Amino acid sequence: MNLKALFFQILNFGVQDDQSFHDKRRIKSVNLLNIVVISFLLIGLTNWFFIKADFPILIEFTFMAIAAVSIYLSYRQHVDISFALFTVNVNCALFFICKYYPAETGAYLFYFPVLVSIVLLNNPSRIDRSSVFHFLACVLSFTLNFVVDIPQWRVTSLDTEQIQVLWYYDVFLSIILTGLLTFLLNKTIFNQNNEILQQIDDIKKTKEAVNISLKEKEVLLAELHHRVKNNLAIISGLLNLQEDAVDNREAKQIISETKDRIMSMALVHKMLFKNPDFKTINFGNYSSELINELFNSYNLSEEVKIKEEYETINLSINTCIPLGLILNEIVTNSIKYGLNHDSTVDKQFSVSIKNSSNRVLLTVKDSGTGFNKDFNSDLETSSLGIVLIRSLTEQIDGKVHFSNSNGAKIEINFPNN
Repeated sequence: MNLKALFFQILNFGVQDDQSFHDKRRIKSVNLLNIVVISFLLIGLTNWFFIKADFPILIEFTFMAIAAVSIYLSYRQHVDISFALFTVNVNCALFFICKYYPAETGAYLFYFPVLVSIVLLNNPSRIDRSSVFHFLACVLSFTLNFVVDIPQWRVTSLDTEQIQVLWYYDVFLSIILTGLLTFLLNKTIFNQNNEILQQIDDIKKTKEAVNISLKEKEVLLAELHHRVKNNLAIISGLLNLQEDAVDNREAKQIISETKDRIMSMALVHKMLFKNPDFKTINFGNYSSELINELFNSYNLSEEVKIKEEYETINLSINTCIPLGLILNEIVTNSIKYGLNHDSTVDKQFSVSIKNSSNRVLLTVKDSGTGFNKDFNSDLETSSLGIVLIRSLTEQIDGKVHFSNSNGAKIEINFPNN
């Protein structure tokens, strides 16, 4: 493995695919800064030529070791600890250097690259505890350098000429370090911004592909509902032919009722085809159209006063088809046994749909003779229509109640899913 590959491998210690862009940048930057710290501490070893035997080589290697530990913590996914250790290590190193070298050498100038590093490492979009900690650590260390003096740490073997050389040396290195850190960190940010732009571009392309696919599926779904409606219309037409071909009155009645059931299902697909989302229909609109179709087919629309009361409730196809069949059976039974008699005066039919606590209540009443038996308890002698109402109500997890209230009254209570 060459040095460049090793450098980038260390730079990516602790970086995970599921991390945010800022977190990835911060981890890479901490690793980069620790590498820079180690590099410049190695460069600082050149001060041995000035200080000779007084050079604090053990302390320098200690700071290098701490920087290496910080990189290892990044590798072990302890990013916050790694960042905190970097800040503490750098500030302790600067504090020691500023106390060890005379102030005239300009060792305090190295605080500028450190502050640049901290600013670029923290998230500019928010101020959190981590940001406060790092800034306070720098401010505290910088302040202590002016307040605290430790003469016993100070090297005394430097003459005026050596101090002057070290001043130029530190000015040069601090400028180089500030520029290098700014360049490297901004390059990291620039590369990451390019990654963000590339990902945004990929997201846009994916979104466009999804939208195209969605439109294609919507067209196919619309075509599907249209074809189902047409196929049901064909079946209804065949039943018309069959109805005309038979002479048995009972058979004609059965065929007619079957056509009505098919019509109730076809109406669901017709209304779904008109709805832009192809998922739900307003059941009030559906009920109104179905009731009018049925009363017109029995030529009772002029004789019966129809009262409708609907709350806006959108239901899915899985609920609409069985509920439409239920409503078809109720209306058909009401017409056959309650309203389709000359003796019935002031014929009235009412239907209401109300929503309450995520449940729907469908109530249907007529002004006919009412039920001649209790269909709530009498299950064995029920007609086909009543059996269908019960079984379809169970299919939508609902409950049905039959009663007499100046005519027949049926209540269907079911969850609105």
